[in-house]
Amino acid sequence: MSSSISFHLTEKPYVMCHDYGTKRSPILAVQDSGTSLTLYARDDLTPAEQLAFARELLAAVTEYAAAVETYTGTETTHQPT
Repeated sequence: MSSSISFHLTEKPYVMCHDYGTKRSPILAVQDSGTSLTLYARDDLTPAEQLAFARELLAAVTEYAAAVETYTGTETTHQPT
């Protein structure tokens, strides 16, 4: 199965991480103007595979933030938490 999703953000996008501790895999939620996306690892992935993906996602988001800073001519003074 293959798919492609595009989000064209409005003025009120919402991003949240649902953290369940050690009970289950966390869920990353992105919502905007009636559209939502949830991202989480399948339970059959090993902890190492889940962590590797989370780190790849963080690296891509960090690159995205830097690209937006370049595009907008703005540099943030804080790091994401």
